[in-house]
Amino acid sequence: MINTNGYSYDDILLIPQYSEISSRKDISLEQSKAIGEYDLSIPIISANMDTITGEEMLYAMENFGGLGILHRYMSIEDLDIIIRRWLKNTYSPFAVAVGCLKKDKERIDYLLTNFGDKNIIICVDIAHGDSKHMKDTLTHIRKRFSGTVIAGNVCTPEATERLFLWGADTVKIGVGPGSACTTRIKTGCGFPQLTAVEECSYIGPIIADGGIKTSGDAAKALAAGATAVMVGGMLAGTDKTPNWRLDAEEIEFRGMASPEARSDFEGSYNNAEGISCMVQRKPTGSTYDVLKIIIEGIRSAMSYTGASTIKEFHAKATFISAPPTIILENNPHILESCSQTQ
Repeated sequence: MINTNGYSYDDILLIPQYSEISSRKDISLEQSKAIGEYDLSIPIISANMDTITGEEMLYAMENFGGLGILHRYMSIEDLDIIIRRWLKNTYSPFAVAVGCLKKDKERIDYLLTNFGDKNIIICVDIAHGDSKHMKDTLTHIRKRFSGTVIAGNVCTPEATERLFLWGADTVKIGVGPGSACTTRIKTGCGFPQLTAVEECSYIGPIIADGGIKTSGDAAKALAAGATAVMVGGMLAGTDKTPNWRLDAEEIEFRGMASPEARSDFEGSYNNAEGISCMVQRKPTGSTYDVLKIIIEGIRSAMSYTGASTIKEFHAKATFISAPPTIILENNPHILESCSQTQ
């Protein structure tokens, strides 16, 4: 059986509408209780990948009013140091990912025992969130923890509803669209990301995770109903990523299911569904530059649709599907006949 058509970010455009917004500065990206009980000043979350979010990225995201999430393979010893330092320096929530295997229970119990009554967010992160593994893990967490829980990843409304039923406050949406993910190629499984975001957003608050290549993609995800977008590839090589060094020309960026990551953290790379690559090192200040570009693009998109808040953006935004050749029209095609200036 073939289901209905689905769309990715490149397949559609936002339709400009009448707007009474006189300045993009009048647009608010703030959302109260965006992630569980916590507010967001910007709808951007840095991905829980070991080459994207470390301690410096956590503070960078906090400074901008977004959220960073540490990856699930960080040692308990390193995690303890970072959390305690964070709790001394800020009142903002600390977010950390966990898995669903037996070995993850020690990590979960450590978090609940030492910080269960603190300002923390637990993100249960596995490739296929619509599973008994996820159900059992969320049930275990909810027996001891009443705070904010993010869970994922899934890509259908039915799966999203189950995760909320099992105890999630926010659900991460996306199976296979990530810039370092090969799930769709390896397994043939997935769902077009824009349609997944739109359909799952009717169930509850969601994070669009994967496939965000530009600020326009971020705007489309939010317009489709996402509360926030998670970005990894756009931040790769920027100065607040863990592997950034001033003397390096290239910086490693890898998926958490890549052979390299699996080998480092699990000792083997069976069933790897990701890649590792080297990206150009971005200059000092580049993390903030990327965040500003995304924020400015979202504000501009909202002004085109006459929306002054994210909630209005959800309600007012309309899309039109476009042929595959639209990607050529979208880009500045004068570049074919002239040299691009910096």
